[in-house]
Amino acid sequence: MTQPAQPDARKAADKARFKVLAKALLQYLKPYKVRLGQAAVSMVVLAIIKNAVIYISGPVVQGVFVNKDMNLLNMIVIGLPGLFLLRMLVEYTNGYLMSWVGQRVVQDIRADLFTHIHRLSIEFYWRKRSSDVMSRVINDLNNVQSTVQFIPLYGIRDVLTVVACVGLLFYINWKLALISLIVLPLIAVILGVLGKKMRKASAESNVIVGEISHKFQESLQGITVVKAFNYEEQAIAKFKVSNDAYFNKMMRYLRATAMSGPVMEFISGLVLIGIIYMSGRAIFHGTMTTAQFFSFIAAYVTAYVPLKNIANLNSKLQQGLAAWERIYQILEEKPTVIIKPTTRNIEHLDGKIEFRGVSYKYPSRDTQVLNDLSFTINPGEVAAFVGPSGSGKTTIIHLLLRFFDPVSGRVEVDGHDMLDLDTTDLRAHMGLVTQDTILFDDTVYKNVTIGRPGASMEEVIEAAKAADAHSFISAMPLGYDTVLGERGVKLSGGQRQRLAIARAIIKSPKILLLDEATSNLDTASEQAVQGAIERILGGRTVVMVAHRLSTVRNADKIFVLKKGELAETGTHEQLLALGGIYKGLYEAQS
Repeated sequence: MTQPAQPDARKAADKARFKVLAKALLQYLKPYKVRLGQAAVSMVVLAIIKNAVIYISGPVVQGVFVNKDMNLLNMIVIGLPGLFLLRMLVEYTNGYLMSWVGQRVVQDIRADLFTHIHRLSIEFYWRKRSSDVMSRVINDLNNVQSTVQFIPLYGIRDVLTVVACVGLLFYINWKLALISLIVLPLIAVILGVLGKKMRKASAESNVIVGEISHKFQESLQGITVVKAFNYEEQAIAKFKVSNDAYFNKMMRYLRATAMSGPVMEFISGLVLIGIIYMSGRAIFHGTMTTAQFFSFIAAYVTAYVPLKNIANLNSKLQQGLAAWERIYQILEEKPTVIIKPTTRNIEHLDGKIEFRGVSYKYPSRDTQVLNDLSFTINPGEVAAFVGPSGSGKTTIIHLLLRFFDPVSGRVEVDGHDMLDLDTTDLRAHMGLVTQDTILFDDTVYKNVTIGRPGASMEEVIEAAKAADAHSFISAMPLGYDTVLGERGVKLSGGQRQRLAIARAIIKSPKILLLDEATSNLDTASEQAVQGAIERILGGRTVVMVAHRLSTVRNADKIFVLKKGELAETGTHEQLLALGGIYKGLYEAQS
């Protein structure tokens, strides 16, 4: 008995979802209701002009070609150019206004999408592939733009034309009009069935476009590995699978699109034959004039063309709705880190850090990364976290930056629960250097001042000198105005790290976070970067995550983690004397 209810429940859910999507999209149109109103007026005027031309076509044919009325011919030659000029101006106004609205709406959506993506928590970026997000921002947004811009432009205009023509049909001969209208319900059913197929196929093809983008991006970013391991053929084969799948899905969409036009023409053709037959009988019996017949046929044909266009626009509409749903899925995403309405600003920061019984589990994992972890780092201390891979070292950095919130326990800064502090304000007091340095396709100056826009050139140079970066920057063709290229490809690994240190220094952070800052460097680069780091440690609370234990020997405290728990604590000498996990790791590296 429950089986029949499932399709009904699915239909109800689909209907409710459609209402949500439509309402959300209409909110973007609402600010431009004046322009939309002006466009609507121009559409009405255009429909009136078209129907005026249609209505007089019958009498004109009768008067000029049957009755040979020369005065009527002269009036037409003089009057019609003015009417056509007016029609041209109205069509231009209509097209310009709808294009303006379409561009504005998409501009607003794009801005909201970009802003919203930057407001989301780090967890979103781990869960979603960047190529899929880019596919929605570019491909899906283009489809939405076509829907917003062209569906009202052509759809409403054509609907008004059809409505006006139908009214004219009833005015000329209501009996024939009723017969001609039997095509409309049939067409509506056909468009409804085909529309569902088109929307489903379009939604599935949009997903595959994201997969194709991912394959491209993955191969381009890893091209050295692809070539070094002779992986070209396998990469091409994987891409071919996605490419073929996209072709198949798009053909399902295009089959439904291609079917709507011919089916409509066939049905309308049959109705037209019926109209001609009945009109002929009416003319023979004297109940209909030749002029009325020509006007009726002109109105019917004029109504048929936009009706066919509506069928074609239906495919664009379904494609746009499927694309809008994918975009709205991102706009619906909620940050996992919730900022309280009332938070405490930080005027002064000493830099004391405390973890009190902190546990954390990533949403995508079954086991906890940190388990009831407690420790204290006093202001000005250099604390290092070491341990095997997967022990939770980097998670501590992420919690301090409040990329995530603990599942249980508290993270405190200067005795304040981090959840009560203004996150933006807190991060302003922190500097970060990671093993994978991210540099932007901008100048050296812009990259160094990301955390402190507007810093003077003297301050940038001072930070670069402290990071041992000034010499190689000065050797560049444009110095601090040199554009670094995508991800800083013009620099070596050591140079990128020293720029990252300069970027952290210029903020004058009270808390400095170092996440395996030298792990990807060769020995010479590591020594240079390590020397730059040691020169800037004084007076700051430093949290250092390290794999190479040679970089943590001078730390005030070393915390040894194992499976998310604190196994050992002490200085380098104390931990060696303890003869536990740390000593084993140190001897293995030595």
